[in-house]
Amino acid sequence: MENKEIEKLQELCKPVTEYLKNNWDPHCTVVITDNHIKLVRDEIGCPMRSDD
Repeated sequence: MENKEIEKLQELCKPVTEYLKNNWDPHCTVVITDNHIKLVRDEIGCPMRSDD
């Protein structure tokens, strides 16, 4: 992805990130596809080593 496209995506997402910070908690994520937007909250998460 070119730098201009990255910058454009960042500008488009600023209002969504502000909304998320102001209205939800740090465990929430917004997932956007071409036909769906969803808010997801992680309840439990732990990193797993992939070389075990």
